[in-house]
Amino acid sequence: MNEVEEIKDRLDIVDIISGYLTLKRAGTNFKANCPFHNEKTPSFMVNPERQIFKCFGCGESGDIYSFIEKMEGLDFYNTLKLLADRAGVKLERDSISFGGREHHADKKTRLFEANEWAKKVYHKILTDHPKAERAREYLKKRGLTEITIKEFEIGYAPKSWDFLIKFLKSKKFTEIEMVDAGLAIKGDRGKCYDRFRGRVVFPINNIMGSTIAFTSRILDDADPNAGAKYINSSESEIYKKGKTIYGLDKAKLKIKEKDLSIFVEGNMDVISCHQAGFTNVVATSGTAITADQIKILARYSSMIAFCFDSDKAGILAMKKAVRLALANDVATKIIALPAPFKDPDETIKSDPKLFEKAIQTAKPSLEYWIDLLIETNPDLDILTKKSIAKEILPVIKNTVSEIEREHYIRYLAKKIDISESSLIDTLSKAKNDTELPAKTAIAEKTKSLSFTTTEKIIGLLWAKEDLIKTFLNKPVNLEPGDNNFLSFCQMLSEKKLGREAIKPEDELALNQLAMSILTEIGSEDQEILEQELLFQIGKLKSEQNEQLRKDFAKKIEEAERKNNKADLKKLLEEFTALIK
Repeated sequence: MNEVEEIKDRLDIVDIISGYLTLKRAGTNFKANCPFHNEKTPSFMVNPERQIFKCFGCGESGDIYSFIEKMEGLDFYNTLKLLADRAGVKLERDSISFGGREHHADKKTRLFEANEWAKKVYHKILTDHPKAERAREYLKKRGLTEITIKEFEIGYAPKSWDFLIKFLKSKKFTEIEMVDAGLAIKGDRGKCYDRFRGRVVFPINNIMGSTIAFTSRILDDADPNAGAKYINSSESEIYKKGKTIYGLDKAKLKIKEKDLSIFVEGNMDVISCHQAGFTNVVATSGTAITADQIKILARYSSMIAFCFDSDKAGILAMKKAVRLALANDVATKIIALPAPFKDPDETIKSDPKLFEKAIQTAKPSLEYWIDLLIETNPDLDILTKKSIAKEILPVIKNTVSEIEREHYIRYLAKKIDISESSLIDTLSKAKNDTELPAKTAIAEKTKSLSFTTTEKIIGLLWAKEDLIKTFLNKPVNLEPGDNNFLSFCQMLSEKKLGREAIKPEDELALNQLAMSILTEIGSEDQEILEQELLFQIGKLKSEQNEQLRKDFAKKIEEAERKNNKADLKKLLEEFTALIK
């Protein structure tokens, strides 16, 4: 029996697929809503006897390997390796023959392996090394037990510029692979250094439990030289922030058992909740909540409960989450924490029963939002009523479920003492929640919230003028695709900070872009926005360097083909100078 058949023989397709979907028995088969297309009535079937799946809606079908390939975006070899780890089978070779062709380890294989080694060495340092004593004290102060630290494989990155680089080089990884894995950063002069230094690091896993990235935290909030409080791995071919949910690999079974996903803001909240027995808790992964994350959780439970911080950023995150959920027909509640606690971690430390009660008394999301507005504006004069209706009606209009729309119209009417007919009439005139005032190119693009890295940088800089100084300290060439942004980019290239020269139509497009980018991020906190800007600048530089590599690779290949040694030498020198 070869490795492919041995792995398939050891694993059960129902167990594997149930890690991604909530399967319900249908005779001798199991059924679920198909993850490969949108549907309300389950047409996705799993046959445990033949160890195959088939969707009678979209036609997707296959075995355990093709399912993982499709869900994780992996080729056959990396799917085989992932399942081999699950089955306890060791792959001895970097290639394997199957299906009439040879399958090889590739770039993704190396990214998985680099992150796995980083997790192991960081965790070993935290648990055993004298230099990690301060990190151990920090985690103890945060109330984490040794069992929890081991379960979540928390680690410590030494305060060194090249500790991990040296370690991974000893394991035969290149600096390019480390940068691509999000573990190292290439400086402006071409020198690489560790991304995480002097920080507690928390592994981020995919749904199968493989480490694909890290999030990290400084030890001393008061240290002005420590950098941003939180730093995350950059996105890679195996890590997409908007499609990754922190803690889901550990929470998925309890989520299905309780038919409830609890979504919190931070990884420490997740860890504290799990330690206290609330093991159906997950969080975002280095980004504001996304529609993809909500759709993923909806595969596991029919209800999502949001529990965000009670500060301004938390309220903004809550509103974005509710909009996305209602627009995707996902039922949600809001868990309101009792005063004076601002997050689940604080609440649980005081008394876990308080958090349990908050879960049990969670309100439907839009009811909570309406009540919050009224609580903030208790006088309820006519201007306040109009303001509340103006904020809530576009959200109701964008709600998919007619039943929910009718319920929330009735609820809002009762709360602000306005007739349902008046609200319905106003609702018909209200813009959808995702609409913008003018049908410019950027307004149309905003409907899908899909922006280039350059557009994200421009939007951040226009939204927060204070960020321009940060940008000018780490300048990068901006090449906007939209003509409305040209004058602003020209202003930046000339290091001018005034906005007087921006045309009215350009200003409108920039305002729309800035509003959309802030909505996508889900926060207006200066520190979060600065961290996001630095991340996008680094990402743009990587994209531009990658394009340079491709362009020069073609030219170098042509020079080699013609055996033109002079041109070849000149091209190599030019390329080296450009990427420094």
